[in-house]
Amino acid sequence: MITVVLFAALAIPRQQVSTSPETNAPVGPEQVLAWQLEGLTQEEIREEVTRHGLTQCADDRLLNALSSARADAETIRVVKQAKAPCTWKLGLRLPGPTDYLYEMAGAISRGDRETALQTMQDEVGNQPRNPEVRLIYAYLLRSSEDWIMAYGETTEAVALSPQSPYAHALRSTVCYHSRLPECALREAMVFVKLRGEDARAYIVLGNAREIQGQDGEALRAYMEAKQLHAGYAEIYAGLGRVYERGGQFEKAVGAFDEAIRLDGNEAEYYGELAQVYQAEGYMRQAIKNWKKAKELAPERAELLLALANAYLAAEHYTEAIREYRELLEKAPELDSVRPQLAKALRAEGRAEEADKVYREPEELNLTKEQ
Repeated sequence: MITVVLFAALAIPRQQVSTSPETNAPVGPEQVLAWQLEGLTQEEIREEVTRHGLTQCADDRLLNALSSARADAETIRVVKQAKAPCTWKLGLRLPGPTDYLYEMAGAISRGDRETALQTMQDEVGNQPRNPEVRLIYAYLLRSSEDWIMAYGETTEAVALSPQSPYAHALRSTVCYHSRLPECALREAMVFVKLRGEDARAYIVLGNAREIQGQDGEALRAYMEAKQLHAGYAEIYAGLGRVYERGGQFEKAVGAFDEAIRLDGNEAEYYGELAQVYQAEGYMRQAIKNWKKAKELAPERAELLLALANAYLAAEHYTEAIREYRELLEKAPELDSVRPQLAKALRAEGRAEEADKVYREPEELNLTKEQ
């Protein structure tokens, strides 16, 4: 969604501005971007930069902004290699209602989620009644799993643009993850009404039906989505969950395998497949998939705990102890980890270490106080 919004905005024509530098004066980084947005040819920009040099060197934010403004690779290379002292830091703020998207594009291309979120938070303050701004901010919050903030922003987006199918879609998704079944279903039904030909509408509806406990209706929604467009991994993940709850092991495994084939970078799919295998006692396959889930999302404590518990259930005590220890280092506040670690240690005959597990928090606090 955010990619569509970003590139749609980048295609909006801009007002021409006259910001030509004085003859023979060095070219400022802001000037390079302004020329690009005004529509000067790449060759003209390269000639000016090469002839006069930059007042100060280009940093990554300028280069990312140029890339977002569709500068070609040669222009970016020339700007990057221009001779100049490296002391300037770009604070890109151009006077247009969609200029924040250039900073967004730069932050996203760098994987700088914090800057992207801060940019959007600032822009909500600048354009509080712009539903697109609210929607993009909500999408970032949803990606960061900040469900409370995302709920507020999607609510504002729907209120400001009640005919936007994507505002209703995102609000339904946020409600789904927040376990608000009535909200999820209501917004999903509006999405289907506004875009009944869109497979994603039925994916969102399937999600909503799931948390309503209506697996039959969820199955029909996912099948409708599959008929409209069979290329979405979310369809098969939804089918896998429905099949798993219905006790259809082979169908569940097949559905999750297809979801992973379509999107092998989603940790959740490996975790869900691992659960299916573990429930049936296939511990080797379960551990394999839990390990892959951890590899993709090592910051998610619930995946690390699931892997450790799978090792413990498979009586691989050394591996279980290692995983529990790692988890305690990352999330010492998790109360459920220490009993499991103690159980694994006792199973290996390490009773003294098991007893010490419960004293570690107190010893750590005493050490800090001293």
